[in-house]
Amino acid sequence: MSEAKHLAESLVKLLTDPQGGWFTPASVALEGLGAVDAAKVPGQGFNSVWSVVNHMTYWQEYLLHRLRGEKEHSWGQTSKGSWQTLRQPYLEHEWIADRESLFATNKVLAAVVDSFSDEELTQPYAEDRAERYLVIQGIIAHNCYHTNEIISIRHMLGFWLKKT
Repeated sequence: MSEAKHLAESLVKLLTDPQGGWFTPASVALEGLGAVDAAKVPGQGFNSVWSVVNHMTYWQEYLLHRLRGEKEHSWGQTSKGSWQTLRQPYLEHEWIADRESLFATNKVLAAVVDSFSDEELTQPYAEDRAERYLVIQGIIAHNCYHTNEIISIRHMLGFWLKKT
């Protein structure tokens, strides 16, 4: 398997695959949460699950555009921002759309990653920036970190998962 295919598979599997083995993916961590519960903040200084989902989507979109060679912010505002304030009332269809956007963006990003040759992976994603493979590994780590944040927020709010 090529390194690009391996990274692309990891991007999707660690975010969505409940059969991935050792890691609880975001898809499982988000199960059973409605809009109102996803918008709850467990205390001062914490985020809501919904805000974390939008933050994860934002950075995947950012990396997607950068890996496509687009200059920073040349693509316009494609998401709601990295850490935006949620609007009330908390509508179920908006929560579902934001959740689906996280996974759809992840799949598009994985397809772009899968298209790279091994040589392209070692090139910077932009002038004077890190190599592509490093920022791809970074977004995988970012997604995993925030998936665990989602699990922690759920637990603080009393929305326990059976298995984590």
